[in-house]
Amino acid sequence: VESGVPAEKPAKKEKANKISLKNFSLKNLNKKKVLKILLIGCVAIGIIGCTAVGVIIAKTPSIDTDKIAEILTESTIIYDDKGNEVDTVFYESNRTNVKFEDLPDNMVNALVALEDKTFLTHNGFNFIRIGGAIVQAVFTGGDIGGTSTLTQQLARNLFLQDTQFDRSYIRKIQEAYYSVIIEREMTKEQIIETYCNTVYFGFSAYGVQAASQAYFSKDVEDLTLEQCA
Repeated sequence: VESGVPAEKPAKKEKANKISLKNFSLKNLNKKKVLKILLIGCVAIGIIGCTAVGVIIAKTPSIDTDKIAEILTESTIIYDDKGNEVDTVFYESNRTNVKFEDLPDNMVNALVALEDKTFLTHNGFNFIRIGGAIVQAVFTGGDIGGTSTLTQQLARNLFLQDTQFDRSYIRKIQEAYYSVIIEREMTKEQIIETYCNTVYFGFSAYGVQAASQAYFSKDVEDLTLEQCA
């Protein structure tokens, strides 16, 4: 160089910048600060989640479990002058309601074993199942599903008919909210009874009694173990 002063070496300056950026990482942060950041993030997510749930519940229509009987309309059975059944007439649902005491033990036990093993102990919904389904939905990007207890299924069939096939967070929250109300105002026996009078079994048969007549031409209380299954 003519001036005798060495020229600057930009390569070293760039290298120094790269080194300083490379050395900036979470490893250099204090562990307490990292935990504090994570804790604040979890609290923020929890607050946002609780607020969202509260808003959804506030907008959810109220229900009256005393009026369930009005929803479970029954079919009209026509008899001849000798008392023989001639025909069954119904408007929307072919249904004949039965009492809990008329349900075979095999049917009740099979229903609980297959659909909701924790039915006798939970208060409407299963926190573990819902939590696991939410985590799976978040990480897979899919819909939330497979979390409904018997009580939630009953709530969906009775009070959420317009959205019963939607696997959305809103419907699940409404379903869980209704299930808590149902569990608070109805006994386990009443829930099982109502559920068995609600489920659709094909052949236009709603409820176990209509299904029993449709498939086996007998009352539900006379079903064998195999027929209950």
